[in-house]
Amino acid sequence: MKIVSGVSFICALALTAFAPSYAEESKKLNSNEVIQEYGKIATGIALEERCLLLSPLATREYYWQQYMLDAALNKVFSGAPVLNMVRGSALQTSRDERFKCDAESQEFIERSLQRARDLNQKLTGQVFEPNVSDQVFDQERLIIVASAAGINAVCKHLLPEYDEQLNVGLEALTKSFEEIYTDKVGTDAISKAYQETSNEPNTSCGDGTRQQALQGWQLTRLLMKQYRLAFAGE
Repeated sequence: MKIVSGVSFICALALTAFAPSYAEESKKLNSNEVIQEYGKIATGIALEERCLLLSPLATREYYWQQYMLDAALNKVFSGAPVLNMVRGSALQTSRDERFKCDAESQEFIERSLQRARDLNQKLTGQVFEPNVSDQVFDQERLIIVASAAGINAVCKHLLPEYDEQLNVGLEALTKSFEEIYTDKVGTDAISKAYQETSNEPNTSCGDGTRQQALQGWQLTRLLMKQYRLAFAGE
């Protein structure tokens, strides 16, 4: 596997994840209304990250829905950091003291998830299929983590404690992936990603591999939370 920049790799996933039909549909949608809906969706997922009120399957669906929306809306709002600004505002809103991680918060999160389903359907035509859509999504993200671990084994970009989290997280997440989906083929692809990047010569190391290693570590921490796992001492 040729080592490429983390940004390019993630963008490639976005392009292969679906065949967007939003180009025509987006013309029918009011941009302000879309952003308002996206803001509520982003607030809901930020609140879910804090409260963990949904079932594990519903949580996995929510992240899939947001990923699909991000891929579509980044095309619509290309050239402006609109989504980043909305997500930042949503994160602050989710921390408001009026959200108590109670039944009212759960209702808000569930409504926001339904908004994500509806908007994703309008923009991409994609519908979440339990234990299929999320399996592909999780596998792709774990391949990114495994590739980053392999890269860092060669290039030693990360601090030792970050490298340990990356490797411990990869092992724990791969085990959980297999327990959830009972699909050996999926974990084979993850192992292959690690083997291919760990066999690259150290002459391949540079700014691109440094970015990939850091992104892999960041994604590991995010996935550990999403999988309801924790590092020792946290």
